[in-house]
Amino acid sequence: MSFSTKHTLLSLYFDHIQPIFPMFRRPALYHNLLNGHVPDDLLVAMFAIACRFLPPDKCTLLFGHATSPWEQFSQLAHQKSRENADKEGNRPVTLDAVKTACLLALYEYTSTPSRQAWVLVGNAMRLALMAQLHQVDCANGADNLSAAEKEERRFVWWTIWRLDCTINVTTVTPFSIDPRLIGTALVSTTIPEFTAGVVETTRNKIPEMDPVRSWTSVQGPQVQDTGDGFNTHLFAVSLLRAVSECHQRLNTRVNAEDIQYISSLEEIFTALDVIFPGSFFAPAKSPTEESHTHRLRLETIIMLNTARLILNEPVGQLTTKVPESSSNSLVSLGGWRDSLGYAEDIANVFNYWPSDYFAVSDPIISCAIWHAYCGLMMLEMSGLKNSGADLQNMPETNALEGLSISLNSFTPWWPIARVLQDSLQELRAWSWAKLDSRRLIGLISHVRKAFSPFTRQPGRVDVSILCDSLVEDLTMSVM
Repeated sequence: MSFSTKHTLLSLYFDHIQPIFPMFRRPALYHNLLNGHVPDDLLVAMFAIACRFLPPDKCTLLFGHATSPWEQFSQLAHQKSRENADKEGNRPVTLDAVKTACLLALYEYTSTPSRQAWVLVGNAMRLALMAQLHQVDCANGADNLSAAEKEERRFVWWTIWRLDCTINVTTVTPFSIDPRLIGTALVSTTIPEFTAGVVETTRNKIPEMDPVRSWTSVQGPQVQDTGDGFNTHLFAVSLLRAVSECHQRLNTRVNAEDIQYISSLEEIFTALDVIFPGSFFAPAKSPTEESHTHRLRLETIIMLNTARLILNEPVGQLTTKVPESSSNSLVSLGGWRDSLGYAEDIANVFNYWPSDYFAVSDPIISCAIWHAYCGLMMLEMSGLKNSGADLQNMPETNALEGLSISLNSFTPWWPIARVLQDSLQELRAWSWAKLDSRRLIGLISHVRKAFSPFTRQPGRVDVSILCDSLVEDLTMSVM
């Protein structure tokens, strides 16, 4: 491959991937590339993701009639990664090996979210742990590294941590690390500065990534941001993870401690207007706001509203133990119904979302769109909408249409969005029917899993449970 082609693909990578998953100092990467010090598997993995953003005519010019060069790059990256792993044996895991594993996991999960893709996400996290990226700022951390090298490790760690969190929220599966074991400080450099090789010496402390422990500490929650919103986004992801993890535990075994934990999370969400400035939740771009910062703020708002939706979803294990008339938010369909205003808020975000943001946004946002859409659709099908005073006048049809259009706008870049869009078409085909309220709780829990690695077709969103339930309801009504 010519250097010109490599440069084209790397430019696409830094334009579209680096702003979402910042792991590289561009000058250092190019210096190492010129000197032959960039491992082949890492370079090819970067090409695999970057190729998706090639215009069709440019793709033909560079690769002839190869219709999917990204797939060939991905296969080659996997092959070279295995060869390098065999060659390295039990030597210390390198930072480049961690980056390669992260990119391969990202590529596979956003292509076909299969069981293998889910395993690759866990593999990337394990390699990060083996490289001790979770303990960069501990007493036993690597003191022989420069400030720039340490900051790079922090960026790589938090990028992989975020990927692990958001994907395991999407699949409703256990997370890879206890947040109390994290000994890496938040970054002190903005993503654009880090990419340009301008790195600040860290001034941030090791964060408390359990939001409830942070909330109950003497200092209270401390959002240590650099100015572009990266660390604020991590705070939102920590809340999303905490809500999902607690719901997973309650759905496994009901206990008083986790019920209290949910109450503490509710307090935090109630106080978000105190933690963040009032203008933070206004989706419009301010005159002085950079596009990168605005886009990341909108993603953060979506993450927080997704966490609020999950927080208000009834817990299946509890519904068998508490009377249906209970007002407990953990079992109340009324609480779930009222919380769908947050799904409307997610839809509203995209009214302020420029079209060029879709090509530089976290692809997991497409799962948040899908989740919000399914919630609003099930509300229509359940008949609960008319029983909620706050929801009677909501422009729900416009929200559904807006969410569908937004999800479709991710499809040119991320195949995962096409899979989600196809499942919504199947769901819409049943929108005429009405759901039984008792069965709705199980359906809400089912829809929480955009993708499940435990099913026969983990890359396909299965809405058959909805269809089967509706057929059963129709049969019973005829009898």
